[in-house]
Amino acid sequence: MAAWQTLLLAFGGNAALIAVLGFIGKSLLEKLIVRDTKQFEFDLKSKTDAEIERLRSELLKSTESYKIQLKKSEFLFQKQFDAATEFSALIQSIHPGYSHSDMDWHEACDEIAVHFTAIENKLGRFMGTFGAVLNDEQRSILKNVISDAGYGKHEVTAEGVSDSVNTMAGELYMSLLELEKKLIQQVHSQSSL
Repeated sequence: MAAWQTLLLAFGGNAALIAVLGFIGKSLLEKLIVRDTKQFEFDLKSKTDAEIERLRSELLKSTESYKIQLKKSEFLFQKQFDAATEFSALIQSIHPGYSHSDMDWHEACDEIAVHFTAIENKLGRFMGTFGAVLNDEQRSILKNVISDAGYGKHEVTAEGVSDSVNTMAGELYMSLLELEKKLIQQVHSQSSL
């Protein structure tokens, strides 16, 4: 055989050996990649499933917490609505009405002053029933009005109502109207959310 044929056979044999080794290497590499890919998919699915379950649990907990908070808010709103409604009715019961067509503000304040005891009692019952749902400012106004009515009842005499008590009655009634306005505004502000 000629030298060139020996060389060709030698290189061809090595090439065939390299091709066979390459094929075997490629097959092993593909199997390793498939195995590693399956392991990676399994690990990824496990981590993803665990994260999804954690998020689902957090969402459930948040939803339950929100439902409880919403129920409390609805309950408080209902009580504030009841307080505003009751207070509006109370104001109407305190309003002296018109006993004659020429009745003026001074005469109306005299009527209010004459009923200071009843006003004090009505406002005291209202405070006992709804004091917990009133904010600090509303409670303060109501306490001051109750105190003024309690003080003023001792100033009303059989001879009538003095100018200072008449003024006190007018201020008391205006404070009650302001409190009614605040209670109604509170309800309206919550219902518009």
